Amino acid sequence: MLDVNAYLARINYGDSTAATLDTLRAIQHAHLLAVPFENLDSARGSKIVLDQESLVRKIVHERRGGFCYEWNEALPRCCAG
Repeated sequence: MLDVNAYLARINYGDSTAATLDTLRAIQHAHLLAVPFENLDSARGSKIVLDQESLVRKIVHERRGGFCYEWNEALPRCCAG
């Protein structure tokens, strides 16, 4: 199970977590402000891994950004608590 609180802390989100459209919008907005677009792994020739554990480790725990595929995979996995 993912640590949703760690993800919310990573994106500096401290408002409601009620399952509403407004909450989803607020979390997505906070994610966009806190998690930069980055493609350093591609530039370095590193293997791109899109599994849940790798994405959460990179974006939440290593506090890195990601590119579109990583963002699109990480956000729902981090919020599926």
